[in-house]
Amino acid sequence: MKTLFLSLSSLTCTSISATGLNFWETSTLNSALASANGASAVDASILALAPSSITQLEQSSLSASVTYYDVTTDYNIFGDESKYNTKNPIPMGFVTTEINDSYFFGLAVYSRTAADIVVPKIPFINPKETRVKPILVSVSPTLAYAHGNLSVAASLEYIHTAHTLEQTTCIFNVCDKSLEEGTTSGWTGALSATWKVTSTTSLAFTHRFSTSFGDQDISVELPSISSVYGTLMITPKTAWHASYSYSTYDGKGVRYANYTDPIGLLVGYQNSQRIATSIDHKLGHWSLRGGISLDEAIDRLGGIDKRYRLGVGYQFTKQFTLNAAWVYEDYAIKEAAAGDTTLVKVQNSGSALSLGIQYDF
Repeated sequence: MKTLFLSLSSLTCTSISATGLNFWETSTLNSALASANGASAVDASILALAPSSITQLEQSSLSASVTYYDVTTDYNIFGDESKYNTKNPIPMGFVTTEINDSYFFGLAVYSRTAADIVVPKIPFINPKETRVKPILVSVSPTLAYAHGNLSVAASLEYIHTAHTLEQTTCIFNVCDKSLEEGTTSGWTGALSATWKVTSTTSLAFTHRFSTSFGDQDISVELPSISSVYGTLMITPKTAWHASYSYSTYDGKGVRYANYTDPIGLLVGYQNSQRIATSIDHKLGHWSLRGGISLDEAIDRLGGIDKRYRLGVGYQFTKQFTLNAAWVYEDYAIKEAAAGDTTLVKVQNSGSALSLGIQYDF
């Protein structure tokens, strides 16, 4: 039993998430470009990556998106197979405006952290089928300052958390379901800087601070995240983006008071790295986009979660652009064994469709 428990404790499976619980699909444009485009501002959703880059926008900009996420989790526990599917629409919005030649203001509303996980009943380990759903929404105002080719920004972030814990106990086919729901909130912030190195090259850096808050039902500890972005204009119409991020997720995550999380779904065991790259090519009124991101899993078994992306944008008028994106997720398999016997095997797979609008005024 000790071997079984230790093996189970090493498993992690998270739904609608990236790098553990951090959610990178912050807008349609960013999803298509693997969120690697922080050094080059196209619309207001750059606020979710490198807020200091809003100084590149030549006029006030509004961006709104809805991403529809579909994630399936396949379990094999002691030979007993089960499958769970989660579908969630996730809205987000961003707006920026120029105060004067040097100062710029932005406001972002998006989901920084999201999870919706169902854990089947596991004998001796998890006697109740359990669904945990913490959804964290950030409301983040930003003030940016530009001086020549350098810009800096400070962001304040208010995080509103809606949390659900649903547990079902069945005895002789008679089931009893309990439901806990609530909200809590906390604060954090970020600093960022963008440097236009040459007419074709730009760099950006963002550091998001860690935070801790909660209530009697839930405790939330979010990691600090440091990200570096680079953009190279290969031609006047083709941009190459790349990024690297480091998240201090060891020991941080979401803890429920009435759920022990025996197989480590919501709390990180190790810090995480992320690399991403993408291409953006303009063809008349069209923009063609594609990218890939590699996320290091935060559980004991580790592994790399791969996400492949395609996107397209069409500029109807000088002010109005419509964007669409598709993301396919290939998660690392989580498997625990005792000798040649597989105790538990968990496989996540997912996809996302996103539609967004951009309006410049």
